[in-house]
Amino acid sequence: MIILDRNSYDLLAYLIELEEPETVMTISKVLGQSRRKVYYHLDKINEALPPQLPKIISHPRVGILLSLKQKAACRTLLAGLDDYSYVMSVHERMLLSITYIAVANDRVTIEKLMQLNDVSRNTILNDLNEIREKLSFEQYSIQLQVTKSRGYHLKCHPLSKIQYLNKLLYTIYMNSNPNYTAMVRDKLRDFAGLSDYFSGDISSFMDKELQASQKLLGKKINSQDIRLMVETLPYHILSYRNLNLSEAEQSDLLQEFSPIKERKEYEIAKNLTGNLKKEFDLELDEIETSLVAVLLLSYRKDRDTHLESHDYDDMRRVLGNFINTFELDYHVHFQNKKLLLNQLLTHCKALLFRKTYGIVANNPLTEQIKDKYADLFAMTKACISILEESWFIKMNDDDIAYITIHIGGELEHAESKPTPPASLALVCDEGIGVQKLFMQQCSQYLPHSKIEAILTSEQFYSIADIIAVDLVISAADNLETKLPTLFVHSILTDDDAIKLIRFAKQHAQAGQDDFDKKLEGYIRHYVKDDDDCYVLKTKIERLINQELLYDSQLKTAAED
Repeated sequence: MIILDRNSYDLLAYLIELEEPETVMTISKVLGQSRRKVYYHLDKINEALPPQLPKIISHPRVGILLSLKQKAACRTLLAGLDDYSYVMSVHERMLLSITYIAVANDRVTIEKLMQLNDVSRNTILNDLNEIREKLSFEQYSIQLQVTKSRGYHLKCHPLSKIQYLNKLLYTIYMNSNPNYTAMVRDKLRDFAGLSDYFSGDISSFMDKELQASQKLLGKKINSQDIRLMVETLPYHILSYRNLNLSEAEQSDLLQEFSPIKERKEYEIAKNLTGNLKKEFDLELDEIETSLVAVLLLSYRKDRDTHLESHDYDDMRRVLGNFINTFELDYHVHFQNKKLLLNQLLTHCKALLFRKTYGIVANNPLTEQIKDKYADLFAMTKACISILEESWFIKMNDDDIAYITIHIGGELEHAESKPTPPASLALVCDEGIGVQKLFMQQCSQYLPHSKIEAILTSEQFYSIADIIAVDLVISAADNLETKLPTLFVHSILTDDDAIKLIRFAKQHAQAGQDDFDKKLEGYIRHYVKDDDDCYVLKTKIERLINQELLYDSQLKTAAED
């Protein structure tokens, strides 16, 4: 049985995603590991692979690239991991401990923390000291204290704890690998006796309620954020109950939440808590109901039918000024300024609630946006002070990247002239801003095709039997369909652009398969070893792809 820690898990996951060879030096820099560690974890992975499978090796001056069979075996390896075969890093162990301290309904002792993490007393004491030190640098003014009656607990303002826990949960559910996330949930559910709160029936019920309530709300909440809320709400409820607030403290906290009671989201929250009481005898008080409303208000919206309300006239004016300044300063034009204004208004309504209540919403596409659209990001950042000064907030790079996505989706683009298929369906599970930018990118490389629709996976499956298109371009890597499909990233990489260009030139996937077979046949005439053949074939394909991309860029530049 393979024993994986965070570093070996990350290496295995990274190798599976590689589409061209990378050297150990490059891999070590990307993963933040030494070359010695990369070789060490590579040996562990090879030991766990089936004996009949060729070992994963680093070819001199070429690097590592898994064959299709090796990738399949590694995916099976990852899927088979459980709590006993996953070893937490120090960071992950401390994250589990502090989350447990934040939500436990019983007295937290060193012995319980030892049992939870399966480590020694000295290790726990060292972890607690480091947690205290880290908390001293946090913006939330939180202290880790210990008393005889309560054991270890967090001493802070209730709203600060809500904000801090939200940050922890975002790290666990959005920035950690799936095995660690599942292990945290299972350990807290089983060890802390919290199975009632983490029931699958309650999760399914909440998901259905939130999906159904969106029509009443007049807004469509981003599907990823709904899943995050369903997964994390039990932690928030338990964390609040862990505070043991006095009546005076409860009254003060209710006052903090008072502005949200005029919002539609509060009605949805009351309806949800009422139905939880009916179905599961799970009763939430006024503060817990308000917390549900705060989360609903803070999450991203893909659609909002209340944009014409005069409540948002001032926000609309500020955003209009932002858009006009952007156009004047950089001599650009937007295809539909009114649509862009409405999209930014929908996004910024939730943004302001997140800033008010300290709800974290990291942007997983930030680094891609900064790299792929560096100029557009810099232009947006230069104008963002208009919003910051008007709303008395400070935006980070994640916030600016979201705004950049919306702007990029409405910018007018010059067209190139490859030969695309007649009709397309795009599939993307991200928010409306990313979907529009995704559509713009696909249009840039396939400008004469007809994009029939841009859908989420759920929407695509609902019409899978009747949709008739020449090609599906999917940013959802788990989409299953019999239609010709290209899988790409929501922010197109160079490799993704090459896929579109090659498809446009060849008109059918069969042509690509034929090319691959011919190339492999020619190489095998001179290179007999399977691994060497695979590496050389990949190198040649990469060189051809780069020429295709360069040719496309030259044509676009000439037309501009």
